[in-house]
Amino acid sequence: MAKAGLKVLLLERRSVVGGTAVTEEFFPGFRNSTASYTVSLLNPKIIKDLNLHHHGLKIVERKAGNFLPINAKDYLLTGRNNKELIEQISKFSQHDAEMAPKFFTMLEQCADVLRDLSLQTPPNLQIGLRQGGIRNIGNLIKCGLIGKKMSFEQRNNILDLFCKSAAEVLDQWFESDIVKALFAFDSVVGNFGSPYSMGSAYVLLHHVFGEVNGKKGIWGHAVGGMGAITQAMLKEAQHHGVTVITDAAVKRVIVNHDAAEGVILENDTPYQGRAIVANVGPKLLYLQLIDSEHLDP
Repeated sequence: MAKAGLKVLLLERRSVVGGTAVTEEFFPGFRNSTASYTVSLLNPKIIKDLNLHHHGLKIVERKAGNFLPINAKDYLLTGRNNKELIEQISKFSQHDAEMAPKFFTMLEQCADVLRDLSLQTPPNLQIGLRQGGIRNIGNLIKCGLIGKKMSFEQRNNILDLFCKSAAEVLDQWFESDIVKALFAFDSVVGNFGSPYSMGSAYVLLHHVFGEVNGKKGIWGHAVGGMGAITQAMLKEAQHHGVTVITDAAVKRVIVNHDAAEGVILENDTPYQGRAIVANVGPKLLYLQLIDSEHLDP
């Protein structure tokens, strides 16, 4: 918005910007990422558009992924070398060692489809030719062309990953419970569900469709913690004239004649604006920050 010439004010409730991508001191002299903790899904276009590397962002690639100890000497380790992993898998199942490369290829092909879609606006199938209709039809055509490039097998694989549980998908590919356990871990990280929960198969795909430093499917760590990302974003925003005020909790949205005209902070400081953008959840926004008299029952 600042790049477009608008005068922008950002009000942040906390003492630091960044939401859940922050680095904080948890004990005197010790700092760490306190919520989100690893990088892969930060789109390269965002990094480029916001000049994050110019503002000091550096991401080091994670050398290994999941470690599954089996006994005192045997283990499975992902993320370092697929050839080495396949050799490890062969100790438990020759069938699974033969299927693993095909499984990796399937995930990567499906991830490529998601990468193509990630910067497309999803078509709204309800508005038709009404408001924004021509642009919406353009979005529909773009998404349709991406789908048309897929083979029948790829479409089935994507449907499986979007709709089934991770356990169902892994059962289709592998026979060893140990091998399935290794990959199933990726379906539960950050997901409030088990590998048997419907939809958990998508999280398998979620773990391979990002990239770091131009390398697909890689995960990494921001030097300085996750706060290094949002501090770099802050510097770019300030470079374009954005005013940022921290420790500025909003108490109420000012509404006049059915239009939001500003906000009042908890310290009773008012701010007026031509447009108000709220990044809080709708229940907090409508039930706590806007008086009920301004809302339809």
